[in-house]
Amino acid sequence: MTDSVLELYPNTGEQHPLKNLYLGQLAEVPVDNAPFIYSNFIASLDGRIALPARNRHTHQVPPAIANTRDWRLFQELAAQSDLLITSARYFRQAADSETQAELPVGQAAEFDDLRAWRIEQGLAPQPDIAVFSASLDIPLDTLDHYPGRRLLLITGHKADPEKLEQLTAGGRMQAIHCGEGRRVEAGGLRTQLRHYGYRRVYAIAGPSVLHTLVSGQALDRLYHTTAHCLLGGTEFDTFVRGEQLHPAFPLPLRAMYLDPASPPGCGQTLAVYGT
Repeated sequence: MTDSVLELYPNTGEQHPLKNLYLGQLAEVPVDNAPFIYSNFIASLDGRIALPARNRHTHQVPPAIANTRDWRLFQELAAQSDLLITSARYFRQAADSETQAELPVGQAAEFDDLRAWRIEQGLAPQPDIAVFSASLDIPLDTLDHYPGRRLLLITGHKADPEKLEQLTAGGRMQAIHCGEGRRVEAGGLRTQLRHYGYRRVYAIAGPSVLHTLVSGQALDRLYHTTAHCLLGGTEFDTFVRGEQLHPAFPLPLRAMYLDPASPPGCGQTLAVYGT
């Protein structure tokens, strides 16, 4: 992969290889005092990140915007993380064979360099996994697919004690309580994750988890790919779902690149917002 992208901001006109565009960015982030939490989404111009999947009960990234170049960047962000944040929904979909991919870093040969890079940096072969859940509805057998990776269960203080016992029995998962009710509240999340020594935390879950992070002032950076096409549709997901944010959550533009190669016929912009 040698094609370049055009930097639009801050250094207008510079060309950069797409490969490893994101890989070194987080190395510059000071993480001495608190975990640095970041997320990533791809959307159409009309804000769709997911539409109903044919012959499935769930939504998925529309084929019109999904592309290997954005997926490479997704994997580069994962390669730099100590911990991935996902949701219980991912594991329920995995039980129904409806997940779109394994939790990164991917095992495909095209990502060999990223897995090797982690080892060179002194990181574990794969990042650990944290699961946000209020319901604790997580099929136990789906947890067995991630040996050698610490699994954290992040839930509220009033989570169902019987389900909690089932999920944590035998050290299968370690529970972290954030929130006074059943739902996760992210206000104290940094403190909890700091206790485990995590420095860079990558949230790869959906819009509800992102809203939880933003509401708790627990998001530092958003990587946002915009495919230059319109999808329409009345049933769709956008990348934040929840109550209106008061005040609005500020994410100043940090960098932006133009990738004219994908998706074919329209291209995409790669934007970096936040710290």
